[in-house]
Amino acid sequence: MSTLEKAINLMNEMPEQKIETIYAFIQFINSQASNTVSPSAPEKKETKKSILGIAHEYANPELIEQEEGAFERAMAEKHAINRY
Repeated sequence: MSTLEKAINLMNEMPEQKIETIYAFIQFINSQASNTVSPSAPEKKETKKSILGIAHEYANPELIEQEEGAFERAMAEKHAINRY
């Protein structure tokens, strides 16, 4: 039995309200899939920058050492946890 057949069998037993929720989710997933760049369109891939690529230009190499453990220190300070 295929995944589609299994899903249809499950949905046949569900109330209409749950089916509407599932349908909305499927529409969302489908719209996300249509917004992705397909491998057959490399020109679109080249025009999009990755998040890391954008952030890289703002990086300050002098601060990288201070970033090590910064989150843990901030949480300890915020929540008054004395581990250091």
